[in-house]
Amino acid sequence: MSWQQAIDEVLQEAQGEFGVAVTHLESGMTVGHQADQLFQMASVFKIPIIVTLMRDVEAGKIRLDQRIPLRYEERVPGSGVLQELDSGAELTVKDLAMLMTIVSDNYATDMVINLVGLGNIEKHMRELGLESIYLPQTCWQLLNRCVGMEDPSPSPAGFAEYVRREETGDYQLLFDVGAPTTENNVATPADLNRLLSMVAKKEILSAASCDLILDILRRQQYNSRLPLLLPPGTRVAHKTGTVNGVVNDAGIIYLPEGKGQIAISVLSRKVEEKQEAERTIAKVARAVYDLAMGGV
Repeated sequence: MSWQQAIDEVLQEAQGEFGVAVTHLESGMTVGHQADQLFQMASVFKIPIIVTLMRDVEAGKIRLDQRIPLRYEERVPGSGVLQELDSGAELTVKDLAMLMTIVSDNYATDMVINLVGLGNIEKHMRELGLESIYLPQTCWQLLNRCVGMEDPSPSPAGFAEYVRREETGDYQLLFDVGAPTTENNVATPADLNRLLSMVAKKEILSAASCDLILDILRRQQYNSRLPLLLPPGTRVAHKTGTVNGVVNDAGIIYLPEGKGQIAISVLSRKVEEKQEAERTIAKVARAVYDLAMGGV
């Protein structure tokens, strides 16, 4: 069975719509499914953010050891832990990048976005030749749209209203965050996979910066998708993303026995059951893994 056949077979029975891009980095073999269609990235968009952050670190604009204070009025809800900490606590930029990635902390993410500049992330993707990665929104703005709000900047009142709406369900959606439109934080699986491949092959930034990004991605705490069905001990550097009917994961699978590395991006939309979508992602990863171990 070919890699393409294996992916198609898994997705035949999948609930929702999936876009998949897979590349074996050493051979260059690439397969996919709807790989050139736009999908909402959800928190997978934190991969382009950390790449842009490291670009600015190398340029001397930002230091990884500089400390940034938490401010009560800037809190961002959703995933993460920083929203629970006291105002005034200071974290290093490296801490923020770590939390943004391994526990998908939304407050940490928006603090990093404030450092690099939202518009500069998409601009950097274009400089890398990635034409189909769009990031028009911060986490705060994306979460707002999930509960029918349109507040451009965080505030204590906005935070409280978000929590009220999220807990009660008392809201009307004004915009579909899962829609494949460039008004959302979208990418094609193909371009997202190209970005991962560039980092893994150290084709952008310095080797040290690429290694740091991969090390952070390997520390991911949410492992119920790409790594779920892989043999115990398989190393995976990846970033998950979830919002409304979107369940995603993208990263690098490190094959044993010198078989190389696989860049894999699985994005979705119109998902009704999160756990089922997670298993679909896991099945795609396992199918590709098994074929790769049988000989590429």
